[in-house]
Amino acid sequence: MTRKRLFAGAALLVCVLAYLHDPPWLGEVTSGMLRWEEDPPGTRFRWTMGRASFFVPSDATTMTLPLRAAFPGPNGRPVIVRVSVDDRWLADIELPQPEEWVRTSLPLPRTATSRSFRRVDLHVSRTAVGPFILGVMTGQIGLR
Repeated sequence: MTRKRLFAGAALLVCVLAYLHDPPWLGEVTSGMLRWEEDPPGTRFRWTMGRASFFVPSDATTMTLPLRAAFPGPNGRPVIVRVSVDDRWLADIELPQPEEWVRTSLPLPRTATSRSFRRVDLHVSRTAVGPFILGVMTGQIGLR
C-alpha cells in the first residue's frame, strides 16, 4: 500500500510541475506595474516601477511598445528604457520629451521554445519617488 501511495504522489508531482512549466494564465501576469489609468485625452496606461515584467505569446513576431516618461531624466537628459526578452537584451528606447508618447516597434527574436509565453522586462534609467516609485507610462502593447 505504501508503494502505491508513493507512486501516486510522485505522479501527481510530475503532473503539477509539467502544468507549472507553461501555465495558461501566464499571459495575464505582470510585475512592477501599477493598475490601469487613463490620461485626460483618454489614453489608457500603466505606470511601471524601476523594473517591470509582462508576458507576450511566444508566436508574436513584432511588439509595438508605447512609452512615455512623465518626468525628465537627470539634468534634463532623456530617460532610457532597456527592453529584454527572456533575459536577452533587445533594445534601449530613448524618451527625450516627457510629454510625448514614443511608440517603438520591436522585432521579437525567433527562438525555439516549447513555452506559450515569453517574458519581456523593462528597466527604467530614472524613477520618481513619491507615494509610489514611478518609472514610465506604458500604453496598450500591440502584437503581431
